[in-house]
Amino acid sequence: MLPPLRFIHCADLHLDSPFKGIGSGLSSRFTKDVVESTFQAFERIISHAIENKVDFVVMVGDLFDQDGRSLKAQIRLKKGFDTLHKAGIRVFLSHGNHDHTGGSFYPVRYPDNVSIFKEEAVSTIPFYKNGQHVANIQGFSYSRRAVYEEKVVEFERTREDVYHIGLLHGSIATNTDHDVYAPFRISQLNEVGHDYWALGHIHKRQILQEEPPIVYPGNIQGRHHKEDGAKGCYLVDLAETNTTLTFLPTHSVLFQQATFDVSHIQTLGEFHDEVDKWKEENRQVYGPMIFKMKIEGYLEGDEMKEEAVRNLVDVWNEKEEEEEAWLWVQDIVIHSTPSWDREELKQGSHFVADLIRRIDESDEVESMITELTTHKQGRKYVGTFSDEEKKEIVSEAEAYLLKSLLEGERSE
Repeated sequence: MLPPLRFIHCADLHLDSPFKGIGSGLSSRFTKDVVESTFQAFERIISHAIENKVDFVVMVGDLFDQDGRSLKAQIRLKKGFDTLHKAGIRVFLSHGNHDHTGGSFYPVRYPDNVSIFKEEAVSTIPFYKNGQHVANIQGFSYSRRAVYEEKVVEFERTREDVYHIGLLHGSIATNTDHDVYAPFRISQLNEVGHDYWALGHIHKRQILQEEPPIVYPGNIQGRHHKEDGAKGCYLVDLAETNTTLTFLPTHSVLFQQATFDVSHIQTLGEFHDEVDKWKEENRQVYGPMIFKMKIEGYLEGDEMKEEAVRNLVDVWNEKEEEEEAWLWVQDIVIHSTPSWDREELKQGSHFVADLIRRIDESDEVESMITELTTHKQGRKYVGTFSDEEKKEIVSEAEAYLLKSLLEGERSE
């Protein structure tokens, strides 16, 4: 009977990420915290590994943010590996599309506890525990920026009576939200017969299948608001009879959205105080945090004008300078409940009714967004849009148009 294994599964570290577009408006102290956040997240992985007395750590691609692999990032990575080496913890790692082995970088030698899947062909590295061969770790590294072949067909369970763990940096073949590299289908993974599939490439944490586990741990630190919520790694307890997964947070700066209902608020002072109260209630739980404020409800009262509400951002952010667990408002999204009945307007015989019907019937947003998402430079910043985000774009545009038209009529 095989002894149980305990290991940490992480992926997409993106060490030394530049955080494009995030630093605008941030103070120098907060900017430093953000730039340092990927390194802090990595150090928390090291701490989790030691505190939980794991047998090894698997890192599934994109350890670095760029194929150039900054020397700073490599040295910080080596320092963490040295710490694990002293604790007797092995590391198995592969490289992905961002840190492929074909890039130009100054090589740094890692300690002997680190095993790297250096080739694009899938290979096997055995793991021994107390002198007993207990696992075969299989994986590969990207040798170029994009791998479109189905690498899953190269994985194979050996005849040895040991655990088999597959490291695969890639996407489900039908994925439409990300670039599809090393595509696979869940049925293909199951056919291989491995005991655990350690995936990487997708930054959203998700368990595709519970038995055998097919797992994306997500990235270890969010880098923008499309990567919101807690980020981290999985602690895996693998036994012959069952597998237990425990999520361990690693992020040092949280990206989040906070929603406030202003339908009961009449003055800026009331709104200011309500946000202050929310911040103090959540500071120790979530901070440091960069958050988008979503405002719902109808902005009533002369003081509660959109421009005035937006001016409060500077007031809130200035207060955070002295806070260790700071909460920074990056943007405000106002979903103000309109003072008109949309369906009633739609039934009319006027221009506004025609406009609403045209919006309902149109699918032009798809072609407009495609211009952005397929632009060589633009796609680096906007990524892809989910169906929910597309609806939100249309909704905001409609609200802006109707507000301009209807409130403009009333003021004449």
